[in-house]
Amino acid sequence: MKTAAVCDGGRRTRPTAATSPASDAGWTLRRRRVRSGSERGAATAELVVAMPLLLLLLGLIIQGAVWFHAAHVAQAAADRALDAARGYPASAVAGQERGQASIAALGPNILLDPQVTVVRTATQVEVRITARTPSVLPGVSLPVTVVRTAPVEAFVPGNQR
Repeated sequence: MKTAAVCDGGRRTRPTAATSPASDAGWTLRRRRVRSGSERGAATAELVVAMPLLLLLLGLIIQGAVWFHAAHVAQAAADRALDAARGYPASAVAGQERGQASIAALGPNILLDPQVTVVRTATQVEVRITARTPSVLPGVSLPVTVVRTAPVEAFVPGNQR
């Protein structure tokens, strides 16, 4: 009659003599493998290496998302400034004020040190917004630059079209 290993309070004990020698040899091999300390702490060492890398990757993803958001806010502000500066009776100052007001309304904390530059000539308007993004990772502050150009709206009499 074969008997399995006896459990004693949650601990496995050695099989009784009634078991076959083949199963006894398997038991000893398993016991030796569990007690050998060659892989003890391997999971901790892997975790110590993997977690900082995982957190760095997560920080880079979040920093990229912050940069994309800041770029979209700058694009929206540049579009509003361009619309204000290219109108028929408008000026470059009106475009610059509209761009700064748009940045203040859309993302005052997402664009750091924003600079709005509007250049209006007789035929074109150019709006340039430069800023920096907030730092998620220490020392990483990415630049954001947006340039929009459009023709100036002009009144053309009906007989000159």
